[in-house]
Amino acid sequence: MSTNAQTQKSSDAAADPSSTFYSFWTQWMEQSARGTQAVLEVMQAAGDPQQFQRHWVDAVARSIDDFMRTPVFMEAMRQNLKVATDLKRMQDQAVQDTARQFGQPLAADITGLFERLNSTERTIVARLQAIEDRLKALETKLARHQRPAIAGRRAGGPTRRPSILN
Repeated sequence: MSTNAQTQKSSDAAADPSSTFYSFWTQWMEQSARGTQAVLEVMQAAGDPQQFQRHWVDAVARSIDDFMRTPVFMEAMRQNLKVATDLKRMQDQAVQDTARQFGQPLAADITGLFERLNSTERTIVARLQAIEDRLKALETKLARHQRPAIAGRRAGGPTRRPSILN
């Protein structure tokens, strides 16, 4: 009879696929719930989730740092940087050649012109300041010579012309 009962169960499962499907998903959900419960218990035993995250981020950072220090990665970076600088140099050369062909100024030309104009402006300002200083000195000297002459005129004394060159 036991073979008869097993045969009957097999034929029932074959006859009803929905019960097989239901049975599979029920078992899967139970196992998933047990696995989730186990993970939660481990997480609670491990302590603070932020501390766990910090440890994980530190491990990832060490891993990336170790990878970036490998000779293969460093060589790849060197080659990439060399290609990038070579391309930039070729681009600059092409721009310069094109600008010269069309007679257009380059940024370096304009910068040089700006520097020359700036230098000229500073020279002119310095010379104007020197002229202004000399003018103030002459005005001060003239004012000192005019005071005694004005005082002498008031007193009825002789008038004399002040000499700026004294």
